[in-house]
Amino acid sequence: MPQVKKAEIREAILASAFSAFSSKGYSATTMTEIARQAGTTVANLYVYFDSKLIILYEIYQPWLTQQLQALRAEVALLSNPRKKIRRIITGIWADIPAADHSFANSLIDALATAPAEMRKPVNLLEPVEAFLTQLLLESLPPERADVVHGDLLAHLIWMAFDGFVINHRIGDDRDIDKVSTMMADLLLGERSADTR
Repeated sequence: MPQVKKAEIREAILASAFSAFSSKGYSATTMTEIARQAGTTVANLYVYFDSKLIILYEIYQPWLTQQLQALRAEVALLSNPRKKIRRIITGIWADIPAADHSFANSLIDALATAPAEMRKPVNLLEPVEAFLTQLLLESLPPERADVVHGDLLAHLIWMAFDGFVINHRIGDDRDIDKVSTMMADLLLGERSADTR
């Protein structure tokens, strides 16, 4: 007879895993630790999730969506393209990497240590790039929309995100104000007063 899955156990597993991944990172977190903190057994974890990577994706996808939606809301409140672009870059390359004790680093850790033949359980890249492309297009003046190049600019920004996540985790933070100003200058095709 198949075991009946209970929503409260599933949620306890996810909460336990989020806490462990946020504080220790993906590689240092064990299934035994997740099970213990969730008040269940390792065998029971596998009733709910096939692997630690699946657990991570179950947490990471809604977490990232929430981070991006909050960024979109902040950008929408800004009054001009320069401020919007700077906020997007700061959000993607500084705020999200720092959020929840560098939780974003857990995904990079997981993917970097996964066997080469293992496929990603969920394709996060395409929806994130589509989201970022749309946010950039909403933020740029119409005459600068061509700098987005489909999803290529979003792809480049998101690939750099991984590096900013890793660097934040190890304490190598750069001057994000200068970086975001430079990106705004590049995307808007003009130099701001503070870089002249």
